[in-house]
Amino acid sequence: MAFSLGAISAWTEELGDKGDFIMKSILSAKTIQALPRIDKRYGISGFTEKIPTIESNSLWQAGAACGFTTSGSTTVEQISLTTVPIKVQESWCLQDLETYSIHKLLPKNDRPETFQLLDIIVGRKLAQTALKLESAIWQAKTVYTNATHLKHFNGLISVSDTAGTAVAATQQASITTSTIRGIIEEIAYTKIPSAIRDLGAVIVCGYDTFNIYRNKLMVDNLYHFNPTNDAMQEYSMNVFGTNVKLIGLPGLNNDNAVDTGALPTAVKNRIFATYEDNILMGFNAPAGMEDFKVWYSDDDQLLKFSTRFFYGNQIKYNDLVVQYTNI
Repeated sequence: MAFSLGAISAWTEELGDKGDFIMKSILSAKTIQALPRIDKRYGISGFTEKIPTIESNSLWQAGAACGFTTSGSTTVEQISLTTVPIKVQESWCLQDLETYSIHKLLPKNDRPETFQLLDIIVGRKLAQTALKLESAIWQAKTVYTNATHLKHFNGLISVSDTAGTAVAATQQASITTSTIRGIIEEIAYTKIPSAIRDLGAVIVCGYDTFNIYRNKLMVDNLYHFNPTNDAMQEYSMNVFGTNVKLIGLPGLNNDNAVDTGALPTAVKNRIFATYEDNILMGFNAPAGMEDFKVWYSDDDQLLKFSTRFFYGNQIKYNDLVVQYTNI
């Protein structure tokens, strides 16, 4: 049914004894892992939850005399967090593989829902789903039509752009080794609002932008940068002289895959800064994409896979976000 077999040959002794598959290196939903203090809300299954936000000022008065005079104000507002249901489904006819070398990994019993090849296929399917979610968290927009994973909800870039109240970093024609230090240092030193500097402000960018910045530090031979430290292994480092951490996220990469055409220009070369708790994510359950089902259907003799989850995101205070995009 859903197998595409044009790239492999009919049966010859190809696999040897182990039958190993060379798996491509793929990325998981790194944003959720790298920013653990994101405000995650569970139990939102395909509806909108109104989440209150409270702001209050504190006006001082002379306290020498008795009496009570009210002053100041407390503002209660709300933001909407909507999740949408998303599913991934596929079916396979195992008989299609019987004349190929892969047949060695087919089930040798009467339970075709449990065998070695299936573990590989399902593992790959779940990992690819997580990879697509990572891109969608940032780059999705419901008007995009050239990628199935980008059209179901508005990602954080779209949410911020629509609100239009983020602090704008100075635009450059492009992100290069000539401009990157100025961009990152302006955001870290002057653009991040003072109100969030003690809340663990972070700057996030794509792996590609992070690599340009890291390379620039080495080229400039800055003595605070040790090329043997963890910064060479992890996409995370502090911007020198600040408590602001720069984190590279694959969801902001410029070369994230789409089904046809090219990734929209509006989501390329984007850099954001805020505090983690300012980002709001909604799910139906903690398990999320790990909740999947594989079964063999006797009526049509197909092996079937299905997973379904809910997701949505929002920004609480967009005026406490710094955003950069090219001119």
